[in-house]
Amino acid sequence: MILTARLLLPISDPPILDGGLFIRDGAICAVGKASELIREFPTEPHDDLGSAVILPGLVNAHTHLELTGLHGRLPLGKSFTEWVTALLDLRSELDDAFFTTSARLGTTTLLRSGVTCVADITTFGRSVAPLMAAGLRGIIFQEILGPHPEQAMERLDAAEKAIQSLQLQTDGSLLSVGLSPHAPYSLSEPLLLRCAELLRRRNLPATIHLAESPEEVAYIGLGLGPIASELLPAVGRHSPSHRVCGESPVAFIDRAGLLSEQLLAVHGVHVGGADLELLKQRGVALAMCPRSNYYLNVGTAPLTRYLASGLRVGLGTDSLASNETLSLWDEMQFAHRLYGGVVKAQQLVTMATLGGATALGMAGAIGSLTPGKWADLTAMAIDHLDDADPYGSLLSQASDGLVVLSMVEGKIVYQREGAER
Repeated sequence: MILTARLLLPISDPPILDGGLFIRDGAICAVGKASELIREFPTEPHDDLGSAVILPGLVNAHTHLELTGLHGRLPLGKSFTEWVTALLDLRSELDDAFFTTSARLGTTTLLRSGVTCVADITTFGRSVAPLMAAGLRGIIFQEILGPHPEQAMERLDAAEKAIQSLQLQTDGSLLSVGLSPHAPYSLSEPLLLRCAELLRRRNLPATIHLAESPEEVAYIGLGLGPIASELLPAVGRHSPSHRVCGESPVAFIDRAGLLSEQLLAVHGVHVGGADLELLKQRGVALAMCPRSNYYLNVGTAPLTRYLASGLRVGLGTDSLASNETLSLWDEMQFAHRLYGGVVKAQQLVTMATLGGATALGMAGAIGSLTPGKWADLTAMAIDHLDDADPYGSLLSQASDGLVVLSMVEGKIVYQREGAER
């Protein structure tokens, strides 16, 4: 089929006014001017989306769909440690039905916002079924926590069994499986070392919350601060569960053997010059979550430095336990304001598409509208486009409600009600 619109944003190439793409067997075969495609493939069915913008499907590089139902139920804008403690307390009171419903709601929300690929962290495996049913692409990371060194082997065995179960469930789908050691402060050093060994042995992708808060920096480097005095005692730990060597969280995780090209580090708010060099040397990818950082009052990530460094950088929403929406459009618009326009609209849209695909190791298959890649795309009903600034005019107007349709491998996974063609 030929799909055309007022504007095509391939991302990896310049915008094409009155552009389109030719899709066959789920893949993009040709990209160009609508008139040229229609002339070249005259017998193919043609669907014109009018004044819409066609761009690659959005990639949400970090979220927790099982926590969708926690929106508005946790303290925001106070201390990070207070928020984490409240989250642990509340999560212990919730049942399986809650997490199942949350994951289903979160998946539906992603679909409506133009997301076609997601990196989701699961504790209970409840996001698998809705993501598979929706036909979305992505990675499901099995979360693992455990600050007690004596429980390291037990926690790792449980996580490996959970990973095996997820792999069986996702077999034949567009979902792959990885491991998420939660954070440097929530796993003991022996458990982090075992996680690194498991990742190497099974060649799995990984993601970790890293350098998110000043409290994490104080705890990892000095063994002090609210994490040591409040959070760990709340889970029965009364002394640091790692060797305190004055390291940064990034250096500590590297010592544990976790920094690699298969690691997606999330947040990266408190990263110094030496840390940045270490991330570059190891080929680590990053997922930025600016609104979550703002709502948890942990600081602002040095995004401009990351982009200038050449690191692989994607964009995520985190969960509704620390954010107001799961919309990457809201995330991009917030970041545009937060960084005072220094980070351009084109850079943000790229982060939410090709950047996310690159961070997840999928840039060879998705993330840009390029011949040979899968037809994972979304279309936005934008009526007023500035031809001189297409990315700026898209970002200034875009919202979830303007998503017309989304495709994964050329199959429609979402179509706005009333927009059937």
